[in-house]
Amino acid sequence: MSKPDARPRLIFLYGPPAVGKLTVARAIAERRDIRVLHNHVTFDAVAEVLPVGVSTFWEALDKVRLALVTAAAREGIDLVYTFVFAPGDEAHVDDVVSAYQSAGGSVVFVQLVAPPDELRRRVSDASRAVHNKIRDAASLDTVLREHDVYASIPGRDSLTIDAVAMSPEEAASRIREHIDAMSAEADGRS
Repeated sequence: MSKPDARPRLIFLYGPPAVGKLTVARAIAERRDIRVLHNHVTFDAVAEVLPVGVSTFWEALDKVRLALVTAAAREGIDLVYTFVFAPGDEAHVDDVVSAYQSAGGSVVFVQLVAPPDELRRRVSDASRAVHNKIRDAASLDTVLREHDVYASIPGRDSLTIDAVAMSPEEAASRIREHIDAMSAEADGRS
């Protein structure tokens, strides 16, 4: 998994809850030598120790996520990082990007979107219970009302994918095509 002679790549995959980030991330990982760090691996670990929502919870969560991303970058590991972005999270995004760029790597941003009605339909899927994800429409509606989880990350060009119009496999293929095109363009500038 470590690639000492190659630049590590981070795919920063973001979007609202229940949009399919983990499913798409796994579809990407199936076809490439890439690992997945999805937001609930860290969220659930921190929630075992600290009450969700208190300031120390969010501080610890950011530190755990950044430590894992930084370690992966230093090891030359390609990584898909899933995240629910909302305005106010820019500093965390900058820290994650810096971790990969400091290791000589690159970052590709991909935003998944789907209408709220589709998210409400998906949120009750049984697979979401495995990682203690939001599983009811009322909780999802609270998140959608309190946070702009449809916002694009400012200052970062993102490939936007409609998660309803494409299957996870089609989305993964589109992301791989986008990365290959970016790599070819970067090679052309070198």
